[in-house]
Amino acid sequence: MESVCEWAVKYAERGWAVIPLHGVNDDGSCTCHLGSDCDSAGKHPYWRDWPSKASSNVEQVTAWFMDDTRQRNIGIVCGASGLVVIDIDDEGGEAMILPLIEVGIIPPCPMVRTRRGIHLYLSGNVPAAKLRGIDIKSGNGFVVAPPSRRVDGGVYEWA
Repeated sequence: MESVCEWAVKYAERGWAVIPLHGVNDDGSCTCHLGSDCDSAGKHPYWRDWPSKASSNVEQVTAWFMDDTRQRNIGIVCGASGLVVIDIDDEGGEAMILPLIEVGIIPPCPMVRTRRGIHLYLSGNVPAAKLRGIDIKSGNGFVVAPPSRRVDGGVYEWA
C-alpha cells in the first residue's frame, strides 16, 4: 500500500494544489490541539492561511508529508487545481446526481468513496454551491483526498 506522502506527491505531479490536513488518531480523535473535542477530525488544514500555501511543488509537498508519524491527511484545493468537486453526502444526493452521469449530462469522472457518500472530480470552474445533500466545491474550497483516514477508522478511497 502506498503512503500518504506518495499519494500527496502523485496529486502534486498532476498539478493539483495540495495542503496538509490534521489527521485522525486510532481512537477517532483529531491530531489537532482539540483532540476528541474537535468537530472536524481529520478534515481541517494545518494553517489558517492555507489557500496561500497550497502547492503542487513536489519538493514542498514531499517535505510536508514525508514524516508519516504526523498522521496527516491530504487536502486538495479545488480552484487552484482546476477542479470542481461535487460532494454528495447522502442517498438523496446520490439519487439526484448518479442518473445525470448515466445519461451523460455529467461526464464520466474520477470518484472517491467517503464515509457518507462520494466525491466526483470534474475539471472546470463554477461557483461553489450547497444543495440538499450536495456540496459543490470550487475556488478556495478543498476536499479530503485518498488515502486520508476517516474518524470511523476507514479511509477515503478511489472508486
